[in-house]
Amino acid sequence: MDSIWDETSSVDVHSENQWTKMSSDFTNTGYREGITAGKESALQEGFDAAFAQIGVPLGHQLGKLRGTASVLVSVLSRQGPSALLDEARTISSALANVRFSDIAPRDVEAEEHARQHLEMQEEEDGVDLPEEVDQKRRMEGLEDMLNRLSAGAITSTAEPSRPTMDDVHALKDRLDQIMQQTGLNINWS
Repeated sequence: MDSIWDETSSVDVHSENQWTKMSSDFTNTGYREGITAGKESALQEGFDAAFAQIGVPLGHQLGKLRGTASVLVSVLSRQGPSALLDEARTISSALANVRFSDIAPRDVEAEEHARQHLEMQEEEDGVDLPEEVDQKRRMEGLEDMLNRLSAGAITSTAEPSRPTMDDVHALKDRLDQIMQQTGLNINWS
């Protein structure tokens, strides 16, 4: 039987408890870090794939359309005022109003992940939106308001709808018509 004066038995128990706790803490920390690394890896792979398959082609297409419209406006401007010049300016202006978020397909999985993340963040610290998201929304709101201004007055109180990919295709068709009428030729590929 152990003596109450014998310290070796209580030290051993205490050391064993500390070792068990440390071992458990390290295991839990390693597990969490592994999960985080796995999520980050999958997230990066998803970003890379979407960037290559969606972002680059859409950005490239929109850039070519904007560039073509600008060149067309420049060429037609040298010929003097005309209905074709007005149409080219209208198309150029409409293309300048298109945002990537207007024409990119919805990523339902990313939206659901963001929604879950926001809900968790609200529970933790009561924040409604991350600052970056809030700033982007405010900036887009300002851009929309500036686009509605005409000669210092708001032209419409109704919210205009954002352009869609169908609108971009229609603008491309209108550009093609002007190109045909002017005898200019462009290779879209």
